Amino acid sequence: MLKGMNSFSERLEDKLAYLKAGRGEGIGPTSRVLSNVNILVITYLLVTLIKTHFYLPAILILLLGFTRFSLLSFIGFLIYFVFIHYWTGVSIMALLGIVGWMSAWAGMNNIKKNLHNNKAKVDPFEGMTELLFITIFQIIFLILALIASGFLIVVFGILFAIVTLFEMSRYYYRLSSPWRQLHYPLMARYAFFVGLQAGIAEKAEKKFDINATLIEFVKNIYPDWTQEEVESFLKSVAKKMEKFTDREDLVNAFKKDNFSLNTGKLNKVLDRFHESFKIENPRWVIAEIVERDYGKDEKIKYLQSIVTGRSNVKNNPLPLAFIIGLNTHRRK
Repeated sequence: MLKGMNSFSERLEDKLAYLKAGRGEGIGPTSRVLSNVNILVITYLLVTLIKTHFYLPAILILLLGFTRFSLLSFIGFLIYFVFIHYWTGVSIMALLGIVGWMSAWAGMNNIKKNLHNNKAKVDPFEGMTELLFITIFQIIFLILALIASGFLIVVFGILFAIVTLFEMSRYYYRLSSPWRQLHYPLMARYAFFVGLQAGIAEKAEKKFDINATLIEFVKNIYPDWTQEEVESFLKSVAKKMEKFTDREDLVNAFKKDNFSLNTGKLNKVLDRFHESFKIENPRWVIAEIVERDYGKDEKIKYLQSIVTGRSNVKNNPLPLAFIIGLNTHRRK
């Protein structure tokens, strides 16, 4: 009976994961990146088919490739290309299948993993609307490079490479450290709730309530939490913020990076940081979320990034001139 229950639970988990994957929800960065690669492979396939006068297969792949019949169409055309000995098409279809399978596997795996933890429901690419335009330019330049001739092939190839490198830099910017995967999308999300609550306050002719904003913000990040859990979380954050419980760890982290830092100057900087960011509640909330998801060390790295300005926080309390004024001799 227990085995049957486990089997039912696994089937239910697979069903939930499949539904979420179909909506592109919670598939994770790896799956998203691979999906983008697959779009480029499909583009390459379509252009290759048109150049070799396989117009009907190109049209059918374009019509069916992004529907629920995509798998059947993929198998059908793979068999067809093998049957007519069109090995270029077979090779591209094989690559398309491998990348597609890897993307689907990564997405399903990420969704299932998140079903069993209480991590923040955050997409690292949230708020990155530029990725859509980057993909469009990639497709355009790839098509032009494939259909051009002579020197134009080089020109469009270079343009495609430049756009791709820029895209990779944007991926790196969001994915290079765990705190980045939370900070940037959560700040974008917080800005949305600030605007929403400001509109509500203006309509009701009331003062903007940052506490109400933070409550809605946290509810959105942890949709399964009760009101009491959300309020308890925010109270804990407020206490840590008031007492600056991370000061000692921050000092140790800075000293570890640069053993010759003047401790007195550093403490003055941290005092200014603390006073300045007492009103910047979202950063402290995000710092606590970073700690819940990735541990204390990652939280300290995040707070360091705020102090030094690496997280692009406006009105940073540690000016660049002051940073330069510190003894910057670093350990080898």
